[in-house]
Amino acid sequence: MFKRVTWLGAGLATGFVASKWVERKARRRLARYLPARQLPLKAGAEMADRARGLAVATIADLRSAVEEGRSTMVEREAELRRQLKLGELEERRNGGKTGAVWARQRGRR
Repeated sequence: MFKRVTWLGAGLATGFVASKWVERKARRRLARYLPARQLPLKAGAEMADRARGLAVATIADLRSAVEEGRSTMVEREAELRRQLKLGELEERRNGGKTGAVWARQRGRR
């Protein structure tokens, strides 16, 4: 029983010391590549902020592209319906309501 506790303690101590040693080595190496006035932790925070900003910008671009695609799709559908004169048939069928207005009202039910 005591052998297991001893080896468990030795393993925990070794793991702690090794992780601190690796952290110190990594900080020194990072400090070598950063300007003298920047702290290593600040550089990581700045990179995270930059990455977050890029992600937000990408999401905003994606949303605007989807909205633009949808509006273009509705316009093109209306144009095709006018060309094929399907609007008149829809008006008769849907009680005078055409296209998106009829679809929106139908979707609310």
